[in-house]
Amino acid sequence: MNPRKILVKLLFALAALSVFVFSYYLGNRYARPGHDSLQAFVLPEPQKITPFRLVDKEGRIFDENSFEGYWNFVMAGDLEDEKCRSLLVRYVLAWNYLAADPKLQKKTRVVFLNMTDPPLTAEQLKAGIDFFNPAFTALDGPDPERRKLARQLGISKAALDRGTECDSQNSVVALINPDGYLLALFTAVTDPAVIAKDLRFFQ
Repeated sequence: MNPRKILVKLLFALAALSVFVFSYYLGNRYARPGHDSLQAFVLPEPQKITPFRLVDKEGRIFDENSFEGYWNFVMAGDLEDEKCRSLLVRYVLAWNYLAADPKLQKKTRVVFLNMTDPPLTAEQLKAGIDFFNPAFTALDGPDPERRKLARQLGISKAALDRGTECDSQNSVVALINPDGYLLALFTAVTDPAVIAKDLRFFQ
């Protein structure tokens, strides 16, 4: 057989092995036994958040790397809408349940992706989200960039085209870990105590 063909096949085999080993590493690093005990939906494999570029409540750039260092509950909608406010209150209560573990509480926040047009200013984002908890943050920016993040949170294109609205019973709330990986979706989890309990599961 042609030595060049053998070399090409070996390179392909090594590349495939590298992908397998990396996937196995991620799966084992973030895997936890007993998913059946959770109300959150745990993704089969952690998903690395891909690039986007928005602005947070302080006027700073917020991109895929900005999730790092925190446990992030990420939701999208209209920051000034009453249904979204009800959803935010639920996560304020869940955050309060973490008070028994101050280190975890300090590393946990809500990241609210505002989807209204025109986009809110940093000052409006800060006033809106700080009303609930100054430890939380909110994002806005050009619609294409908002959609880049929203689609990764499990929000369908159809829902985005209709206009993303909060639903106190069925809104998608994504959990992104301190390494910037999407781990779980808290869709239809309505009990703040359960939200806090499920978060502790990933520690």
